[in-house]
Amino acid sequence: MIILVTPYKKLGEILVSMGYITQQSLDKILEISKQKGKLLGEVLVEEHLVTWSDIADALASQYNLPRIQDLPSNIPLEVVNMVPKNLIDSYRVIPYKKEGNNLWIATDSVNNYMQVVREIRFLTGLNLKIGVISKEVYETVYQYIFGSQIDTSEIVPIVEISKEELEEEVVESEDAPAVKLVKTLIENGIIQNSSDIHIEPSQRSVTVRYRVDGVLRKVTTFPKSMNPSVVSRIKIMSGLDISEKRVPQDGKFFIKYENEQYDFRVSTMPTIYGEKVVLRILKVSSSEQKISSLGFSEYNLKRFEELINYPYGIILLTGPTGSGKSTTLVAAINEIKDVTKNIVTIEDPVEYNIEGVNQCQVNVEAGLTYARFLRAVLRQDPDIIMIGEIRDKETAQLAVEASMTGHLVFSTLHTNDAPSAISRLLNLGIDPHMLGVALIGVVGQRLVRKLCNDCKKEIKINEEVSKIASTFYPHMDPIMYEGVGCRNCNEGYKGRTAINEVMIINSKIREAIYASSSDLELRELAKLEGMRTMFEDGVEKILKGITSYEEVSRVVRSA
Repeated sequence: MIILVTPYKKLGEILVSMGYITQQSLDKILEISKQKGKLLGEVLVEEHLVTWSDIADALASQYNLPRIQDLPSNIPLEVVNMVPKNLIDSYRVIPYKKEGNNLWIATDSVNNYMQVVREIRFLTGLNLKIGVISKEVYETVYQYIFGSQIDTSEIVPIVEISKEELEEEVVESEDAPAVKLVKTLIENGIIQNSSDIHIEPSQRSVTVRYRVDGVLRKVTTFPKSMNPSVVSRIKIMSGLDISEKRVPQDGKFFIKYENEQYDFRVSTMPTIYGEKVVLRILKVSSSEQKISSLGFSEYNLKRFEELINYPYGIILLTGPTGSGKSTTLVAAINEIKDVTKNIVTIEDPVEYNIEGVNQCQVNVEAGLTYARFLRAVLRQDPDIIMIGEIRDKETAQLAVEASMTGHLVFSTLHTNDAPSAISRLLNLGIDPHMLGVALIGVVGQRLVRKLCNDCKKEIKINEEVSKIASTFYPHMDPIMYEGVGCRNCNEGYKGRTAINEVMIINSKIREAIYASSSDLELRELAKLEGMRTMFEDGVEKILKGITSYEEVSRVVRSA
């Protein structure tokens, strides 16, 4: 029996046979392709000999696949979700239609044709129908489905969505309820200056809360049946795996709203009632912050500026999550950056892009830990190093050693106050004598809400504030204020500012570190050496009418 085998033709040969290029042109382009290390099709398009549509025609002919000129404008997300996002990216495929037991997929790349068929058929249990599209069509459709830039101009105000609407919902277009709701939540989060958006499923419904000025408050609810669609929409925007609902995921996207760019850090987490999502909102222009705009008192500002102008040593910022440590570090870097200085940051994640600074992002899964990055950075001839957080002994030890070899090192620690940072590092196993030499200062920080200027009212000063005022601020009027609440604020407050304590390590404090003194001993010594506690710093803002006694007391204890 004679078996006829159709000879395999290469892409270039097919383009010649189809009359798109000549053999002479092909020979020339093959040589250029080899020199540049680029694919043949890419070079042909660059040289304007063919279009991506011509390449798609040739690929369809090469693999005997149908040629698809365009895709539907509204591809159902439940069809897209049938294929994991990582495979869509790896194989450049777009699932666009399901008919019975058949799944239709379009691609502009057929290099892994058989592998695509095997893998997606195994995952879905469906028969695959594959067609070829041009690169332009693929990228247009991909951007439409997964694009991270969102047009917020047509978002309507937040409203309660009826159960009847949700039961009919299918997330397949910009008009779908889930898509409109996500847009609405994002825009209103920006308008209300929230730092975080929480989407929290419960037994019967889903609650949405905004963190505004550091305080969470409920803004709306929607039926629980809509949560999977809302979460899927956010995952698509963030480049996350839609099919994975059992493990936490982290992603990001950005939008532009009223000529301002906002970065969104997205975290999903499975709960017993469904997936919870938290979106952290970062205003890109905040990367240009200066120290003078952070709310430092004149006294603390001078002390902090003294620290950041040291040629070497470690400067630590302490405080809980959300206390503005990263913003203060960015402002410090902006204050001292210069074309003559090599500044490198190691962050997890990179929150603000700082012009003129080399920024690196930790990736633990890939083995890029703080410690490993820090070793690499030290071989990059840095002048200033910013470490996002000291979490373990290895990172702490390397930071100490870096500061002792002529580098200025900035980092953060999660401790309650400035003196506690020393005992934390000692507990990690850092030698007290090395720490005493390396550490030059610690800044404790919290954020307090500012009183609304439209509705605050004067009240009688209390004994605690009066006592501190007479010691540190005798020149100021003994007056306090409280918020009343009006249409322009949130319960009497609008915006936030920082309160700080700046502990400069001098010879006396250094001796106390050598002796492994307790937190209380270090704190009392630091106060004797000029450190004003966060509460004492807060009293100045109370007297100036910037914040209230209740707010400072809520954030920090008197000490």
